[in-house]
Amino acid sequence: MDYTVTPLPVVVFADFICPYSYIALDQMEDLMRDYHVELLWRPHWLHPEVPRTGAAMPAQAAPEERRERTLAWLREMAPERAARMRFPDKLQFSLFAFEALEFAQDRGLVLPFKTAVFEALWIEGRDIGQFSTLQDAADKVGLDREELGRALSRQSYRNRVHDALQLARNAGVTKTPTFVLGSYRIAGWHYYEVFQTVMEKQGVPLRAVLGDPRAARER
Repeated sequence: MDYTVTPLPVVVFADFICPYSYIALDQMEDLMRDYHVELLWRPHWLHPEVPRTGAAMPAQAAPEERRERTLAWLREMAPERAARMRFPDKLQFSLFAFEALEFAQDRGLVLPFKTAVFEALWIEGRDIGQFSTLQDAADKVGLDREELGRALSRQSYRNRVHDALQLARNAGVTKTPTFVLGSYRIAGWHYYEVFQTVMEKQGVPLRAVLGDPRAARER
């Protein structure tokens, strides 16, 4: 079997500060395991008004009762991830994390790096608006923390990030996460079966059907 066939592009518009984007990691990992797809993680900035130091949670948006409802939903949808999640006590600044994602993209480590950043926020309870948090995430996946620090300080990827954010606006993305799978768009978190249905509608075969040995790999 020739596996050089062009994979189906799958674009995820997301923000690290969105808990639904975090638990969508599972669906995307399953999709990559099961189908011949090329995953691209793109920024959709939920709170561009937040300063670098972060901002208090809006009183009307994050009362304790609402947080508990959200956590209960997450426990039902993604119990293993939800059991370890720590909700931040402020809105965090996402722009540096988006820049760092571009840095990782250029070095072929964007997928493990984006997971490390998500886990820094949602598991370790760290502030992704701090260079040190992003540099520690870089360390975990084999990126050069000092090189990343210099790139962030020089705003080397700022224009690329602004272009990517404009792409999300031009595409009419309003919900996080939003998935574009070939010619189909899915807004918001969904069960994995929804993604499978979209793959079937586009005639994307399972790796196992093709005899691809990568189908048996663990996540």
